[in-house]
Amino acid sequence: MGNVGYDCADEIQEVYVAARDEFGADPAFWLRYFGPSPAADLFNDDPLDESIAAWDSGGNYVGCISAPYQSDLSGSEATGLADAQTYAASMQSAYYAVVPIYLPSSNMLYCWLDQEYGTSLSLSYLDGWANYIANYNFAGLDTYPLYPAVYCTPSSPYPDCSTFAAATGLNVPAACWVPVPEYCDSLTAPPGTWEAESCSSYSSSNVPTLLWQFAEQGACGYSAAVDLDQGHPAFTVADYCFLIAYDP
Repeated sequence: MGNVGYDCADEIQEVYVAARDEFGADPAFWLRYFGPSPAADLFNDDPLDESIAAWDSGGNYVGCISAPYQSDLSGSEATGLADAQTYAASMQSAYYAVVPIYLPSSNMLYCWLDQEYGTSLSLSYLDGWANYIANYNFAGLDTYPLYPAVYCTPSSPYPDCSTFAAATGLNVPAACWVPVPEYCDSLTAPPGTWEAESCSSYSSSNVPTLLWQFAEQGACGYSAAVDLDQGHPAFTVADYCFLIAYDP
């Protein structure tokens, strides 16, 4: 389905058949949770079965999300570092566990930090988290493919984009993924124009919005336990995800 896919907190094998039945199409990609994400099933806990399901669903690309305890995000640099260490190790363990999981050909695996609407993101936490992610020598390859990115709501009154504006160097997120505005369009007919919120409307940050969660299951009344996402017209989401290169 072009540049449109799903994110979900359940294992892919638990939701993809219902999602296909409801939306009548296969996703171009999945976005799944890795540790630390205490409220979600973790991809790295069952990477083989999830990879098989991703392949079977037709969406053989898997992007990476971490949703730590939200109170962590307003915390210290040490807390950000600890969460990043767990996240990087979780992604690497999945990579080692499944033979056909490949890094993207772009060598840029976007690592989404989930910041919900009512959560504050401190500069200290971001510095500790993003610096570790950006400098992680993934699988000892010396290619440093991990890129910090953040799921947030730019119009939130709590610090997110303003924190990005204060960050420097590699600690500046590569991209934003936003859940607003809500369109509740279908997978087969996503919003025809790009209207996702951006940081530049609310702060001096120029971190671009490249991914839009345009239809959340709770807000849109879907029976399938997935949210719908599309990439910016200039951003092919699959190019920044793990590739399941063949049937595991």
